[in-house]
Amino acid sequence: MRLNTEERQKQIIDEAIKIIHQQGYTSLAIRELAKHVGISEPAIYRHFESKEEIIAGILQRMVELGNTVKHQLKDLSDPRKKIEQFILAQLDYLEKHPAMTSVIFSENIFQHNDRLKSKLQKIVNLRSRLISQILSEARQHQQLADATMEDLIVIIMGSVRMTVIEWRQANFSYSLRKRGQHLIATIEKLIFKS
Repeated sequence: MRLNTEERQKQIIDEAIKIIHQQGYTSLAIRELAKHVGISEPAIYRHFESKEEIIAGILQRMVELGNTVKHQLKDLSDPRKKIEQFILAQLDYLEKHPAMTSVIFSENIFQHNDRLKSKLQKIVNLRSRLISQILSEARQHQQLADATMEDLIVIIMGSVRMTVIEWRQANFSYSLRKRGQHLIATIEKLIFKS
């Protein structure tokens, strides 16, 4: 069955994620990817100029997730609920797509590629700004603990990152959402006044 361009690109990205997850980034070769997708190497290059472009396509999914979360938060007014939704949306996505953790936590993908490192940093910065906006709302209503905005952002983002890393190291053997709900309760105790 012949796929349209968008469907084929999605298929290529999906297979690239699987290869990275199962074999590591260094095993992601266009020849191997073409075999997994069931098309020729030149067909891969018709969709993506390089391996770097494929990784950029994977990162674009994280950008889209960020945009979705931002849109979901517009319907909420309570900063606590916004923080909860911010965290759960990311954890739910990763629970549905655990192989993505192999990409976003793979240092060797980004350490020698300034373009990809910059794209990843933009994603992190967008999430930081979103948290900052939520925390600013809470601060205006005198709901925040006495700490710097930077420290509060690190508490939230660092806790989420560590939770996902632990889940990954446990071979995804438990509910990330359930663990996330416990994490949210703890974060709320740390950053919000009672």
